[in-house]
Amino acid sequence: MTLARLISSLIPAVAITAGLLLLMHFLINANIKAPEEGEAFKIPEITMPEREIETEYDTKKPAKPDEPEQPPPELPEPEFQDADIEATVSIQPTVKANLDVGGIGGFASDGDYLPIVKVAAKYPQRAAARGIEGYCIVMYTVTKTGETRDVVVDDCPESIFARESIKAAERFKYKPKVINGEPVEVPNVRNRFTFEMAK
Repeated sequence: MTLARLISSLIPAVAITAGLLLLMHFLINANIKAPEEGEAFKIPEITMPEREIETEYDTKKPAKPDEPEQPPPELPEPEFQDADIEATVSIQPTVKANLDVGGIGGFASDGDYLPIVKVAAKYPQRAAARGIEGYCIVMYTVTKTGETRDVVVDDCPESIFARESIKAAERFKYKPKVINGEPVEVPNVRNRFTFEMAK
């Protein structure tokens, strides 16, 4: 009884196994076939046409603007608040000459130096605007040719007047001092500049 049951169970198993093997063989043969050749497409060659690149410059002149029909109005002249200020400078040399001016033409006669040209100092604009007054004493050397040299400030309470005093003294001209017919230098000559507003 046992053997018959075993045989009855083996027969279906063998049948199923044989069927599976046949199915696998069929599927393998179906996949082994070469793939069907499809339609071939040819890609056309792309060519770029040869072109010359030219650079163009804009050489056109701009259009001339139209001339105005009426000229622009003239601007009025500016008015300054300090226009009515008049500054005067009085020069008072500290050394007075006692010689006759007739000897200026040469050095024939001995004598002391004598001022010929006295340049007035310019009133500083800042001092005039602020109403500052004062004086400035400068010291210098009168040379053999009658010019001034080494001009320095000796006394100047308001330093704003120093620069213009020096510039003016540098332009002074003198008849030089003459001793034994020869011109000599005179050091430590002083000159006082007085800066006063016009009344």
